[in-house]
Amino acid sequence: MPEYKSIKFNKALSRIVILSALILFILFSFVIPQKAHAEDKTKAVLMFTGDSMCLAGQQYSAEIKGGYDFYPSYKYVAKLFKKADFVCGNLETLISESNPITKSQKTINGQPQCNGPIQYLDAIQKAGYNAVVTANNHCCDWGPVGIEETKKHLDEYNILNVGTNYRDKQVKYILTDVNGINVAVLSYTHLVNQRGKMTKNELTTMVNCYDEKTVKADIKAAKKAGAEYVVVYCHWGSENTEELAWYQKNDAKAVANAGADLIIGSHPHCLQRAEYITTDDKREVLCMYSMGNFVSSMARDINNDTIILAIDLEKTTYYQYPGGPKAISVISTKKAGYIPCRVTTIKGNNNVIFPVSAEINGGNNSASLKEAGNRIKKVIKNLSEYRFSVKK
Repeated sequence: MPEYKSIKFNKALSRIVILSALILFILFSFVIPQKAHAEDKTKAVLMFTGDSMCLAGQQYSAEIKGGYDFYPSYKYVAKLFKKADFVCGNLETLISESNPITKSQKTINGQPQCNGPIQYLDAIQKAGYNAVVTANNHCCDWGPVGIEETKKHLDEYNILNVGTNYRDKQVKYILTDVNGINVAVLSYTHLVNQRGKMTKNELTTMVNCYDEKTVKADIKAAKKAGAEYVVVYCHWGSENTEELAWYQKNDAKAVANAGADLIIGSHPHCLQRAEYITTDDKREVLCMYSMGNFVSSMARDINNDTIILAIDLEKTTYYQYPGGPKAISVISTKKAGYIPCRVTTIKGNNNVIFPVSAEINGGNNSASLKEAGNRIKKVIKNLSEYRFSVKK
C-alpha cells in the first residue's frame, strides 16, 4: 500500500508541475509581452541628388587665381544638406590628374571626355556629401587610369564611393551606419561611352555594369552584411527627354524585386517621373526614373530644373521584454518628397543650384523660379514637395 500511495502522489505532482508550466507559458507568451513590451526608435534623414557634372563651362566659371573654386555652385543647397544625416549623388566626372580636364581637350566621337580638377572634390566635400556613385557613361572616358585616380582621390577625401573599382579590388556596395540604420548604396550603369579604352576584363571588373542577376546577388550580399535599407542608382534612359526608354520600367521592376528599397535614375540630364513599384512580395518601392542634372553648364530649361530627393526613415526595435533580447527591427519610410531647385546665376556666380521655394531660399520669389517649380511638379508626379520637420 505505501508503494501505491507514492505512485499516486507522484502522478498528482506531475500533473501540477505540467499545469503550472502551461500557465507560465501562457503568461509569458501573451500577458507579459503585451504589458512589458519595450521598443526603441531611431530616425534618419537621407538626401539624394542627380548628376554633378563638371563640364567645360563650369570649369571656366570656377577659375580663380591659382586654381578653381566650385563651391559657389553648392553654397545654397549646402544649408539644406546640413538637415540630413546622409547625402549621396552621382559624380558624373572623372578626377584624373594624368589626363586633361574637360575645357582643355577636344571631344572624341562628338562626346566630351568628362574630367575635372581635384578642387571639384573640395566643393563636394564642403557641401556635405557623404557618398557618391560613379557608374555612368563617362566613367571610362580616360580608361583604367582615370577610374583608379578618381577613386584614389575620393578615398583621400573620405567620400564613400561605389560604381567603379580598382583593378585588384571590386566593391559591390557601400554600407554605412546612419543614425543606427544600416544603409547600403549600389550603383550600376547600362551605358559606357568609351568601351574601347578598356579591355573586356577591365570593363568587367572595374565598372559595375547593369546585369539583373548581378544586381540580385549584390543586394543579397549587402543584406547578409547587415543592410537594412538598400538604395540602387541606375544610369539608364535617353538624354534630354522626359519620356522613359523602353527598358527602364522593366529593369526598375527587376531591381525592386531584387530587394531594393529605393531606386534612383540618372543619365537623361533632365527630370523624369517618380513612381511607386509594387513588388512580388507586396512592398512599395519608390523609383525616381531620373533626377536630372544637379549641376551643369547645359543651357536648356530641362537641363537646369532639378531636385533633392529627401527620405525620412524610422527604425523601431522591439524587445521580448525590458532589458531582454531583441526580437525584431522594422524600417519604415515616414516621409518621402522632393525639394525643387534650379541651376541659375546668382550674384554673378554661374551654375548655382538654388532652391525654388521662397520659404527656404531667403525670400526669392522670382517668376523664373515659380515657372521652374511648376515644370518640376508637372514632371515628377506621384510625389509631393518635401516639407521640413526635423530640426538639427
